[in-house]
Amino acid sequence: MSIHIQSRLGDYLYLAMGDCNGHKVVIAVGYTYGYADKKAKQFEEASQGTVKYIDISVVKSGDKEKCKTLKKLV
Repeated sequence: MSIHIQSRLGDYLYLAMGDCNGHKVVIAVGYTYGYADKKAKQFEEASQGTVKYIDISVVKSGDKEKCKTLKKLV
């Protein structure tokens, strides 16, 4: 599965979201989808099941609201 958003590096932030004790939290941030996904998986593993990686929110730099939600890579 390939995720493509036409943009220059820095136009968008990729926020990997997780569930921690019933709260949706940011567990990784990246300028690319792949980096945010990689770091979220590392965080989930290091938490030993305390945090569950859910998905990735895409936010245009400077905006306050997400513009898209992407599935995590398997």
